Amino acid sequence: CWKSVSRGGRVQCVYNPELGREQAWGKGTLKRVDKPKKTLVIGAGPSGLEYARIAAARGHEVVVLERDAEVGGHVRLESLLPSRQEYGLIATWLASQAAKNGAEIRKSAPVTAESLDDLLAAEKPDHVVVATGSRVCRDGFQGWTAAPIPGWESGNCLGWDEIATGSAQATGEVIVLDDLCTVVAPLIAVAIAGNGASVKLVTRWPMVGMETILDVYLDWILPKLYKSGVQMVCDRFISGIDGRRVTLYNVHHEEDVQELEADAIVMATGRQSENALQPLVLARGLSVEAIGDAVAPRGTYEAVYEGHRQARKL
Repeated sequence: CWKSVSRGGRVQCVYNPELGREQAWGKGTLKRVDKPKKTLVIGAGPSGLEYARIAAARGHEVVVLERDAEVGGHVRLESLLPSRQEYGLIATWLASQAAKNGAEIRKSAPVTAESLDDLLAAEKPDHVVVATGSRVCRDGFQGWTAAPIPGWESGNCLGWDEIATGSAQATGEVIVLDDLCTVVAPLIAVAIAGNGASVKLVTRWPMVGMETILDVYLDWILPKLYKSGVQMVCDRFISGIDGRRVTLYNVHHEEDVQELEADAIVMATGRQSENALQPLVLARGLSVEAIGDAVAPRGTYEAVYEGHRQARKL
């Protein structure tokens, strides 16, 4: 709500993209369609669920196919972070409202290139929405160099999502590299430190969690970092990895170089869109569009907004 206001914009709500757009999207503007379309939404993250909620409310026949056993996409993933459980309620609410409006949500229903033809033959959709989200980069890809970190393959590099889900653990001397500036890297660092590791949280920015200032989260995050013993290393980035050896440099003074040893490097740097299905559906002559992180990785509000906007156009 407050982040947009902090930037000089209007108040916004991740649960209600109509807020601040009442003239265009307010009460009475969501019209039911004369000719409902059978619509497949592939992916039940925030964008796909909001699309399903609005499309079903307009009278379309909507089926949502989710690969995992639970809905939520990156919202559910972030809710696994320490003290962040309530963030998952965004997906819970969207799914409940989509179902209430008549959408069918199928969990543990992955769609692959191999299964696509059988799915399309069985469902016979008029329109397909690819809302397959994005994946966390383990290679350190980010906007600073627009490339993976040299030598990442030689080190024990992990994605922050692997730590959050428990599919991997970081122990011993650990570096968490943050280029997201959100709550993610600080809370991952807190989680790792809580398991007994010695953690350095490295960012090229002047401070950790820059974006959380606008969210009014910073004063909540910093005490957790200090109490957990996480060492914050700012104005530095990784120039290369060679096994356990990690080279940091000062982004404002590149001759200022620091060598560290790390048993694990946890990347909270970037995400890449997962959008292989859209061209495959298009090649079969069907109406198709991509939304949310499948177009470009962004925040939860942007994903929900885009799902809402596109469903109004269906």
